[in-house]
Amino acid sequence: MPSPFLFRKVLYLVEATGRRAATLDELLRVVAVAEPRSIGYHMHREFLAHKFVHTEWPNDFADWTTRVLGDEMLGERLANLVVFKYRSHEALRARIAAIIAEHLLQYPEAAKLRAPRGREFYLCASRPVVMECAQSALDLADLARCLTSVPASSVFFHMFETRFDGAAHRDNDFAEWIRGELGRHELARRVADIDPYMFSLEEARRRVIAVIASELDAQPRGKEAR
Repeated sequence: MPSPFLFRKVLYLVEATGRRAATLDELLRVVAVAEPRSIGYHMHREFLAHKFVHTEWPNDFADWTTRVLGDEMLGERLANLVVFKYRSHEALRARIAAIIAEHLLQYPEAAKLRAPRGREFYLCASRPVVMECAQSALDLADLARCLTSVPASSVFFHMFETRFDGAAHRDNDFAEWIRGELGRHELARRVADIDPYMFSLEEARRRVIAVIASELDAQPRGKEAR
């Protein structure tokens, strides 16, 4: 008998760190010393704020460098960062810092750009508060059914938050459960391959449901979905 999949959701308590940047040099220094959780907050805030649409600038670093400093070239590089391949906020931090540093070396004039007073980049920190959703699944049909109704913050928690727990090869929670509890390795691989950074939260939800539904449809009639 498999252990149930317990749906959880997450809220974030956000606070200012006191660090801010008005130029790219300052932003580089802020990023270099930022707590890993701060990086995670600024990389993912847009997904929770705009859960029904896929935004043009998917993280705060790309948004600020483009909209405030007017550096569209750097903004595009930061927006196109393939976050899905990273498993730790520390690795993300190092890559963001490297992108900014490389840009400053290649385009020294970018260092002269300065944010207007009041529009500096303010580094924030966040603490997750994880709560139960009072929904659980024992098989694939249960998992698909619950996924249609759990809040978007639950989808975020299981597809984004837990991937950054330090495990180098950890997939999203749905894939981990399908593989570990149901023993369905091919289905787990297909769910794990869904890159949630390519979609809105609601589209990512639909993609997972669609993959599970196709597996259920392909089963011989009467076979238990476990």
